[in-house]
Amino acid sequence: MRLVIVSNRLPVSVKRENGEFVFEKSAGGLVSGLTDFLKGLGKVVSDVDDYIWMGWPGTTIEKEDEEFIRDSVQKEFKASPVFLSQKLMDKVYLGFCNKTIWPLFHYFPNYASFENEFWDEYKRLNEIFCDEVLKVLKPGDILWVHDYHLMLLPGMLREKVNNPIGFFLHIPFPSFEMYRLFPKESRGAILEGLLGSDLIGFHTYDYAQYFLRSILRILGKENHMGTIDLPDRVVKVGSFPMGIEYDKFHNMDVSPFPSKKPGPDEPRIILSVDRLDYSKGIINRLQGFEIFLKNHPEWHGKVFLNMIVVPSRTGVTSYQKIKRRLDELVGSINGNFGKVNWTPIIYQYTSLPHKELIAQYRMSDVSLITPLRDGMNLVAKEYIASLNDYKGVLILSEFTGAAKELSETIIINPNNVNEIADAIAEALTIPAEEQIRRNKLMQKRLKRYNVTKWANDYVDSLLDISRVSSFTSKAKILKQETREELFQHYIKAKNRIIIVNYDGTLVPLAKEPHEASPSQDLLKLLGNLNRTDKTDIVIISGRSKEDLDKWLGNTPVNITAEHGSWIREYKEKKWKLFKPLSNEWKTEVLPILELYTDRLPGAYIEERDYSLIWDYHKADIEQSSFLSKEVSDHLLSITTNIGVQVLYGRRLIEVSSSGINKGELAMHWFSRKKYDFVLAIGAGWTDELLFQTLPDHAWTVRVGMLKTDARYVLKKQEDALNLLKSLDKQ
Repeated sequence: MRLVIVSNRLPVSVKRENGEFVFEKSAGGLVSGLTDFLKGLGKVVSDVDDYIWMGWPGTTIEKEDEEFIRDSVQKEFKASPVFLSQKLMDKVYLGFCNKTIWPLFHYFPNYASFENEFWDEYKRLNEIFCDEVLKVLKPGDILWVHDYHLMLLPGMLREKVNNPIGFFLHIPFPSFEMYRLFPKESRGAILEGLLGSDLIGFHTYDYAQYFLRSILRILGKENHMGTIDLPDRVVKVGSFPMGIEYDKFHNMDVSPFPSKKPGPDEPRIILSVDRLDYSKGIINRLQGFEIFLKNHPEWHGKVFLNMIVVPSRTGVTSYQKIKRRLDELVGSINGNFGKVNWTPIIYQYTSLPHKELIAQYRMSDVSLITPLRDGMNLVAKEYIASLNDYKGVLILSEFTGAAKELSETIIINPNNVNEIADAIAEALTIPAEEQIRRNKLMQKRLKRYNVTKWANDYVDSLLDISRVSSFTSKAKILKQETREELFQHYIKAKNRIIIVNYDGTLVPLAKEPHEASPSQDLLKLLGNLNRTDKTDIVIISGRSKEDLDKWLGNTPVNITAEHGSWIREYKEKKWKLFKPLSNEWKTEVLPILELYTDRLPGAYIEERDYSLIWDYHKADIEQSSFLSKEVSDHLLSITTNIGVQVLYGRRLIEVSSSGINKGELAMHWFSRKKYDFVLAIGAGWTDELLFQTLPDHAWTVRVGMLKTDARYVLKKQEDALNLLKSLDKQ
């Protein structure tokens, strides 16, 4: 099985030097982490035995060079380039990605800007990636899309293919209050795009919950234990904390770079390594170090901050401002506290080779990592893993994903600079034995859940949830050859009955009652299907007989209202009770519903002859999601012995007289005539009783790809209507 990895950048960057193409490994935790995982394919038991990595090669490639680059990266790196102009990438990367997504996902709305051009270019980038992926994708391939640059891609691909699709977000997903700051079009489209995946992964449980809340509040889709039921499949949302290749960091020979910690008479080292970014809390870090120096003069000359800042997004104005503030603060601290033989901060604005970075980890007594918000922060894990003498103390922001796993570190709030200062003082005084104890615990954890385990867990979960969707319903999909067989049975039959649910089958589910009225085309279709005595049409609905009379009164069909309390046969044109019923129970139930109506603004009660409906589709979706469960429990506790049933619809709860179900209704018509063709189509859980009751030769069809007792399923309401239109043509 082949894994197709799709990310913004290829694992290799293409450059042109002296007229020749040069290939260099791309920077970043995603590339290094996944590269380690991919190297291990075949060495562990896994469904995946091959891969290809798709992404942008890092520069504009001229048309005449594309074939050479494509062949080169495919042979040497098992990669497939997506050719894009530097101009487009700059517009997307420096536009919607870094001026809108990045600041909002990291809780910096003051840095965010919204421009329609940015959004249009972002959509265009995702469309280009979609086209390129479709050229490479084969049946049976697994797709794994990565990070915030490509959040629309899963939805675009889902419209074209049935392959398992996974998405992993490597940055934080914000709370709903922050996410809702996106313009309406983009905030909905991003969520819909992500729901094209079978599995959506985040670094932490919190990020997953924030995403699920945004799905509920913006798209109105509820979840059960992180699983979202869609009409044609299920989507799983989960947390998968990304690991590192522990052994590489712990065992690497870093010579010729020095890695021994300072001796007793040498200044101790506090290490700070970060990319230049406002989310990394570098300014707060320096301010905390400055307070530490003010409060602890005894450490002057005995410790220094080795601060390595990796250049990033140098063309963005906000980053240029941070760089200036950084330079000023370093100069100020060194000027105020420095001596002839001691500089408090050694400041390097550069990136270090891998070996030298690990050497720096091992030399340091303390690592100071204080992002104001970070998805995971693999530097924290790398530092702990690199300590082969087990000595060293990590000071870590509570706003990193890594803080959830590295609980033995000193966890701080980076917004409180005094807390940073106190943490530095504490870290420098922790005994060596305690450092060793803590670090061994964390290293054991990092070794067990390394990047290979992370990737395998994710891919296994993706395949599992994809199989759930397939086994629950895809095997029952009503295929064309089965339709032809159905049509032949329909044509040959002497007596036919078509039992069809109204809402969700004949008409789409509607928010407002008046929006559910049938179109003229539908009325004409129903009349055509019932134009001979050979065919009986039965429409089952939970709606009132008044609504159904108004909509279907002149159409030659049989109708049931209030879930079967009333029936109207088209030849008689009169409503009659299906069986004797009582509504005395209303006096007990109505006050309860009124109580909850008062507690939930937007909810209302609709009273019918033999039923009460508590409708909350206009209420706050999150509040109603919780309160409806309480209403349900309350009703079930009092209705067990009073002869009523509690039914659940789309954002409504109905209480009606018990003793009638759709299976029993069907038997009413079967008792009058022997039918040799039976077709039943439904879209709700109450239709399951109908499917269970009908004879074995009946054609039973459920609308919506969910687990069902029906023999066949259709994806959506339009498919059910098209099936009836096809019957009309026979």
